[in-house]
Amino acid sequence: MSDREKEAAAAMEAQYEESARRLRELSTFDNFSDDELGRLVRAAHRTSTSGPWPLIHEQTPSDACSILLSGEAGVYVGQNRVAVVGPGEVIGESAIRRGKLRNATVTTTGRAEVLHIPRDNLDRLLKAIPALRETMDATVARHMPEAAADPS
Repeated sequence: MSDREKEAAAAMEAQYEESARRLRELSTFDNFSDDELGRLVRAAHRTSTSGPWPLIHEQTPSDACSILLSGEAGVYVGQNRVAVVGPGEVIGESAIRRGKLRNATVTTTGRAEVLHIPRDNLDRLLKAIPALRETMDATVARHMPEAAADPS
């Protein structure tokens, strides 16, 4: 491995550690072990926004879910803002787990840091990390009580 590759690997490892530390600070992830948080951040892609940016679009297929590390995001159904979510919120989990089109658009309201978890990685994580499944079930129950009652 060249020096440049070693530096890149060290920078990536530092980013993983920082993301896991940020998740540890959020009550949503209280039930996760350090190892589970490490696995979660390694399966995700971290991005930052400098202003409003759509994370998901209403009536589109679900290919990933996101976790808001910092900032806020508005949740829109049509043109109506129906909620604002903050750090620790899991976004887009319902559609990806139920195999349905997304039922809202979620857009950051300003600067934000987000972990994106692709569908395939999420499937593996849900099998390996029971706390993640519990977190997503709780999120669905909060946002879509009818979906929590109907697991089909």
